[in-house]
Amino acid sequence: MNLEKNFPLFTKLARLLGKYFPLHLWIFLILYISINNGLFWIGQALVYSERYIIVLEYIWILPLLCLRQKWSTILFSLAYIAIYIFDILYWIKQFYHYDNLAEFIGLLRFIYIGPKLYWLFIAIFLVYLVLSLFLIIKYVIRFTSIKLIIPIGFLYLIFWVFFFDYRGANLSGRYKTTGMWGSYYETIRNLKYNRELFWHVTVKPDFYNWPNGGVLQRQIDITNPPKKILFILNESWGIFAHDQETINPSIYASLQNLPNVHFIAQGENPADNSTIKGELRELCNLKAKSSAFALGPFEKFQQCVPLRLQKQGYEVLAFHGATAKMYERQGWYPQMGLQNAHFFPDFSNIQQCHSYPGACDFNIVHDIAAANKQAKDKSFIYWLTLNTHHPYSEKDIQGEPSYDCQQPLFKGRQEACRNLNLQHQFFQILANEIKAGAFKDTEIVVVGDHSPPIVLDEFRDSFKPDSVPFIHFRVN
Repeated sequence: MNLEKNFPLFTKLARLLGKYFPLHLWIFLILYISINNGLFWIGQALVYSERYIIVLEYIWILPLLCLRQKWSTILFSLAYIAIYIFDILYWIKQFYHYDNLAEFIGLLRFIYIGPKLYWLFIAIFLVYLVLSLFLIIKYVIRFTSIKLIIPIGFLYLIFWVFFFDYRGANLSGRYKTTGMWGSYYETIRNLKYNRELFWHVTVKPDFYNWPNGGVLQRQIDITNPPKKILFILNESWGIFAHDQETINPSIYASLQNLPNVHFIAQGENPADNSTIKGELRELCNLKAKSSAFALGPFEKFQQCVPLRLQKQGYEVLAFHGATAKMYERQGWYPQMGLQNAHFFPDFSNIQQCHSYPGACDFNIVHDIAAANKQAKDKSFIYWLTLNTHHPYSEKDIQGEPSYDCQQPLFKGRQEACRNLNLQHQFFQILANEIKAGAFKDTEIVVVGDHSPPIVLDEFRDSFKPDSVPFIHFRVN
């Protein structure tokens, strides 16, 4: 059959497409799109992340690559690196919330003392950046030419007119993007959801009062406090959102079974998304406008519980298993009255655990018990726990786990299950010290700092996102 004779219009159209949209153009686009999105496609499959399938910023810079000049290749590389970094930053927000770029860069200063899993993620990001850029510059560029700029622009115009519909991002859904394709430029312009992303909105450090306040000052009357107080800010203690009536009370059941423990209150409280904001909430009833508050202003710290109790003659001590350099606590702890603070390695046993580098809580509890016993008159002890930190290492679980992570309830919720096991273990070690007589005549308040972050689970709705549990009891 003579196609040209029988279908002349089809033949002319095919030749026109072949001339202006040649095969190597389609090979180039497929390779390029696969390379700059590949890491995130793999991430979506392995860690259940969410992102545009195709990010349009990578397409916008293609003309620079097609020019095939040294200067244009350099400009393309710089633009590609900038887009990739922004891509990573926005991807991370669905797992770990940060308010702006300055705050995120501040957090990077502490990565060297963070969990090894975070080091692994950074290594993967850097290796893939180098690898993807190398593949594009070394091999994919061979399919380009200056003649492809016009057909690429025409294809993009067709896409923009007939297919593109911007759907934005939703702050309430862990900053997840929506749809098969999208532009981060438009996403960040959606100020309703992203008003705190850029440098120019980095706010000056300041504090303001929490509308609801923390649990500590609601449970302990600071104007007439008990003689001995142990306050525990429990790392990543959250409210499990499934089978709540069974799971949540079982976590601290070991305390309820003790005959000399009298429960005064239990419930939940609104919470923000970081540990240091949890500390401000509970110790001072304050909320920070920025996590970069190491420089103050500290006048408002006069309302913090440790300072107020010091003025009443209380001995004030603090314990935390991580190094004092973490979040620069050695600088602002004294400002709120925590001058006598013990950090790693200032403990009788400096065995390090795995969830987060630092001393193990099941060892630190002995130092806290000894300090509580030695306090001759009035004392306030603050304990910020550590080993229930993400990634909730199974290596930190001693003996048989309390919850079977293979049961149907925890399908797709393995991180959540490990968190529950570590929390149950924490309350068990606290109960063991109480049974040993370490906290007689002591009022104890335990509250979560923030909802547990979930990164690798298939389902991320295991815990209530904006509230934490608390218990208040007295040891007779």
